[in-house]
Amino acid sequence: MRSVYESKKDEFWRNEIAENKGNTKKLWSMLNGLLARRPVTTPVLILLTNLLHSSATKWLQSGRPLLRRRCTTSRTELHQRSALSSWTTVTVDEVEKLIGSSLNKTCQLDPVPTWLVKDMSGILAPFVALLFNRSLVTGCFPSDFKRAVVRPLLKKSRLDASDRNNYRPVSNLSFLSKLLERVVQSRLQEFLERNGLMPSTQSAYRQFHSTETNVMKIYNDLQQTVGS
Repeated sequence: MRSVYESKKDEFWRNEIAENKGNTKKLWSMLNGLLARRPVTTPVLILLTNLLHSSATKWLQSGRPLLRRRCTTSRTELHQRSALSSWTTVTVDEVEKLIGSSLNKTCQLDPVPTWLVKDMSGILAPFVALLFNRSLVTGCFPSDFKRAVVRPLLKKSRLDASDRNNYRPVSNLSFLSKLLERVVQSRLQEFLERNGLMPSTQSAYRQFHSTETNVMKIYNDLQQTVGS
């Protein structure tokens, strides 16, 4: 895929230089764009987009029957295979480890700063574990934990700060709310992994997986599709 793109890019610039021979202004404009002195939009980007779109479409069409077979598993079959009927008890040691590994970030909704909770974790952990276990058994997420302080955050530092469309909302949750989320997430992930319910190609929220493994998988599929 990369070799195809490079050859097409070289061909494009050769044609551009030949067509604009004698046009100094145009040639300098292209040179500035190549050297990233100022942003420039060229058909090369369109060419690359079309190549990726063509390869991705071919890959999706070839893999659609397999994807359809994988998605035909009914909910009844999944339920018969395994079911999460109860939660593992939250221990005091687990709570202490969660508190100790947390970042020293404090929300306005917290009655005390996070560093103080970490210093007093030995005293507070039993009460927190009792609260979390009660929440899991009753299936009730405390209403106070659902509250958040929402702040606008600029998507990229170079964007215009006066344009509200350049912001995204960020919710800052309370410390205990984030701890309970981590407790539930660890149990759900362990259950899914143990029963083989996690898709083999999923990279998010899995240990030893990331956006890098996802990109590598897609890049490998594209290479195989282009080469076939």
